[in-house]
Amino acid sequence: MKKNIYLFLSLAAIGFYGCKKDYLNLQPTDTQNSANFFKTKAQFVQAINGAYAPLQGLYNGSFWAMGEMRSDNTSYEYDPYDRSGNNKEELDEFRELNNNDIVQAYFSSCFTGIGRCNVIINRLPAAKLDAATTDTIGGQALFLRAFNYFNLVRMFGDVPLVLVEPKSVGDAYDLSTKSPEAAVYTQIIADAQAAIAKLPVKYQTTANKGRVTKGTAETMLAEVYMTQKKFDLAIPLLRSVISSGAYNLNANYADNFDIAKENGPESIFQIQYIEGPNGLGADFIDTFIPWDYYDNDVTGFYIGNNAQNGWNIPTQDLVNAYEEGDKRKDASLINFTSDEYGIDLPFIKKYQSIGSVQGITGNNFPVYRYADVYLMLAECLNEQGFAAGGDAFKYLNLVRQRAGLEPKSMGNANPDLNVTSQEEFRAAIAHERQVELAFENHRWFDLLRTGKAVEVMKAHAISERAYKNSSWQINSAAYSNIRLLFQYPLNEANLEH
Repeated sequence: MKKNIYLFLSLAAIGFYGCKKDYLNLQPTDTQNSANFFKTKAQFVQAINGAYAPLQGLYNGSFWAMGEMRSDNTSYEYDPYDRSGNNKEELDEFRELNNNDIVQAYFSSCFTGIGRCNVIINRLPAAKLDAATTDTIGGQALFLRAFNYFNLVRMFGDVPLVLVEPKSVGDAYDLSTKSPEAAVYTQIIADAQAAIAKLPVKYQTTANKGRVTKGTAETMLAEVYMTQKKFDLAIPLLRSVISSGAYNLNANYADNFDIAKENGPESIFQIQYIEGPNGLGADFIDTFIPWDYYDNDVTGFYIGNNAQNGWNIPTQDLVNAYEEGDKRKDASLINFTSDEYGIDLPFIKKYQSIGSVQGITGNNFPVYRYADVYLMLAECLNEQGFAAGGDAFKYLNLVRQRAGLEPKSMGNANPDLNVTSQEEFRAAIAHERQVELAFENHRWFDLLRTGKAVEVMKAHAISERAYKNSSWQINSAAYSNIRLLFQYPLNEANLEH
């Protein structure tokens, strides 16, 4: 699967964008085209691989800038020699405009994926495939469409709801025409439920590693329900993932990010990358390294003064969030220290590996992990009613135990471990999610979902100003308007009739 899931062949592209209207209404029979492509199992496998492909670019370039840098988890290293990176700095400090190219790239990537899924979903019923293949391909397409829409609606609110394949120029949809957020969520839920009914718990061959499963769709739908405060609906989905027996916590937290152990027992869904000059490699790894980094022990390469680096740098707020003895800190962070240059800067260790080609690695990006399921279920159970010693404590403490930390409980003599109310348990879950899932694009969504975004980011602004002003002057407009949604991209807004 690692070798083919993101291989989007040009033959499939013909099917995605082919137009049925032409002067003679004839299609050549000796080449692949929109009329003869979507017929065989192999062709639909190529097509579904193409539907996964936009996620690779999304996680390489824009998702972490909008999901982690937007939160209190990460920021940027100020580069006085290159001021061209303001598009990311603006995202970090809530001062971007509606022409920000990172936001536009995020929007476009999601709708590219949605468009490809629509073609598959619309054409699959007419194909004469066996039932198992139809279900597996259809289930993946439904999940991917729902996943892209879930990422869009949380970032933008109302967005266009496009569910059909355009067959002509006249059918082309207008991405300036938005549907209400509630309608988008209704479709997300319908797609996810349909995907759950079609997808397998496990694939029978290792060649399919990396494809979404029933557990992937259940985990996403549970998060959707949690976002809507429907915790009672999320609980059976999360329990189903656990009872499936398809997943386990890795004994060693760092194994989740070891390039040699990708798609392991804890992985529910991760974005697949392949090292090498094939266009399928990950480049986010080098981006997360300080721009003046010169020690090649971690990456295998000398970075130097590179304007493409110094992004998604851990904040002091996050560094301070780790408890003493938390094994996750050393697995997640590393410090770059230079007495000569006066530098003492943490950066993300979680994804680093020594590769053969700089900036083109095979490091996957985790989307859903089994530890996340435990923490989601603990949160849902607490929202249904605080119970000392109940399952909520059990699932929270399973994650803490793996990190080498003492369990949280009611009546504990240690005030840091004593949890006596629903609100205190909420705080414990929020803390655990921040450090367990750091740099995995969950933090901003968690702040939105729990209603803590404005409160947390206002406090973060104070600490950022205190820290950054010691080495550079932070922009006067930074954090002055903590927006919960991104502005609709200007390119799309300009299409309004």
